[in-house]
Amino acid sequence: MRVRRLGLVAAASALAVVALVGSASAVVPAPTTAKVFVAHGIPGAVVDVCVDGREVRSTFRYGQQFVLPAVPAGTHTVKLHPASRFRCGGTAIVRKTVTLTGGLNAMLVARIVTGKPGLQVFVNNTAIAPAGNASITVRHTATAPTVDVWLNGGVAPAITSLARGKSAGPVVVAPGVYSWWASAVGSWKPAIGPRVAKLYAGRAYQIYAVGTNANNYRFIVIAQPGT
Repeated sequence: MRVRRLGLVAAASALAVVALVGSASAVVPAPTTAKVFVAHGIPGAVVDVCVDGREVRSTFRYGQQFVLPAVPAGTHTVKLHPASRFRCGGTAIVRKTVTLTGGLNAMLVARIVTGKPGLQVFVNNTAIAPAGNASITVRHTATAPTVDVWLNGGVAPAITSLARGKSAGPVVVAPGVYSWWASAVGSWKPAIGPRVAKLYAGRAYQIYAVGTNANNYRFIVIAQPGT
């Protein structure tokens, strides 16, 4: 897989010099919680999302997403149950144990894994350099072959040979209106998308290709403040 930077921006490095004057600097406590996004990429499945036996989202549908802003660091059991009034009762269609560290920014994507519903975990990188730009990270979680990803057309894809279950980026881009889509490798024709949206300066975008066939493919987009 190759990521093409499109010549829009170049990564910049900086040397930070910290002067300690007088007494020692205050110690900043280490974070004790994680931010966890959840996205639904399985068409036709309406579920309740449960963490450690507690319902955190009911009637969760394909194409939707939500965030748990402060999940305690540690090991947690995440289950997806068919949506019902029993609230985490009955047989789960997905069960996954997830270990979170303090300060982690993560995504859980419900998708088809080896032929059955599952959850895949990604770690989000929200760094943007230099300032004044946006960044995109593309993740292929659809039931589809390896793809090329196009950004505003051009003579070549922005990301080549992105395999199912894999991630590419972040790619730093200038703010503006963009069209993006996924095609079969070596083709220009959209297989997933296109989608058109404005990308704003200082925002980190995670773009998820989801779905199980050409009739329901789509993108789920998560936008976060850059760091």
